[in-house]
Amino acid sequence: MIPRTSEVNHIHIRSILFSSIVNIGDTDQYAAFSQALAIQKYEPTFDLALSGLINFPNYQAFTIPRPRPTPPKEVTMESYNDPAYIRVGVIDILGISTAAMLHIGGIQNIDLESRVKHIRDYRTNPDPKNLAIVPVSPVSRHKQDHGQMREE
Repeated sequence: MIPRTSEVNHIHIRSILFSSIVNIGDTDQYAAFSQALAIQKYEPTFDLALSGLINFPNYQAFTIPRPRPTPPKEVTMESYNDPAYIRVGVIDILGISTAAMLHIGGIQNIDLESRVKHIRDYRTNPDPKNLAIVPVSPVSRHKQDHGQMREE
């Protein structure tokens, strides 16, 4: 890796979170890892007892082995890099999230991993062994009462 000076005129980032990084300059090694359970409940209430049942190792999404990358085929390439500078004008980013990286410079080794288990419209304890998407019948929040709709 040829060491160079990274020169950035302006960066505007609105949000950066969850094991993410902005790096200007050369990096030898970088690794980021993130795990998340994204639970969107039918009713927006917090159940302390249910939160104790949620455990990352209970979900296959967090325990299945990560596939090994396939080594690239050998490529013969000629390139010219200005050995002195990396110059960037303006960068405007809405968000960087979940083990992601904005990197301006050279990097030798990088390893990024993000695992997210989404649970949507759940009303009971989800099956942690099931990775399949199970359709849920729509449930009306209204009950018919003698031709009138009423809130339950």
